[in-house]
Amino acid sequence: MLISFLRPDAPPISSYSDEELRGRIDNRENYLPETVLNAVAELQRRGHEFSDEELQVISEDMQARIEIVSETTPAFGIINDNYKDALVEDPDAYEFYSRRVIKVFTFFFSALFGAILMAINIGKTKDYNGVVLVLVFGMGISVVERVLAGAIGLGAGATIFFAFINASLIDALFWNKYIGNTTLYKARAYVAPLIIGLLLTAIVVWSTFQLNGIVK
Repeated sequence: MLISFLRPDAPPISSYSDEELRGRIDNRENYLPETVLNAVAELQRRGHEFSDEELQVISEDMQARIEIVSETTPAFGIINDNYKDALVEDPDAYEFYSRRVIKVFTFFFSALFGAILMAINIGKTKDYNGVVLVLVFGMGISVVERVLAGAIGLGAGATIFFAFINASLIDALFWNKYIGNTTLYKARAYVAPLIIGLLLTAIVVWSTFQLNGIVK
């Protein structure tokens, strides 16, 4: 689980101009508390003076930001908005595929697809044991599902049920352990995996039609 939400390779705070630092403080709802407090410390180092009242307000705002996230209970469902409490626009924050994106992609594409997205997230934290575990989980549960489908057949209702369970399990088992329910992060664009998922789905559907003689 992440302790610091700042990327290790983020530019040093000293590399930013006074105006950029002030912008982080004035728009602090969009930034990590670490970023804001570091900006305050850097401006003070450069000779800028803050009143006690300013410092108190900034500190209270940042504490409130953390509390909002810590008090948010992760939802078991797939389509929900509570994940947004953890999102920031800070360029120095870790950039992850959001919890909703991983759940939705797991549900509509496959457990392995969702596990790959989660593995990409975990890889950014350098916890490679977590990367291996989530990929093994994704492959394992996909194999089990395929074996069941071949042995007893799975109707549409059962398929949807398994997809929902898979999405919830990947989130519950791996997000909190390796990223953290209270982690603030920047949402990563999901256009590329969406295109890949749609192409793979199209290939699977086309292959199925060919095997069944529907398409020649």
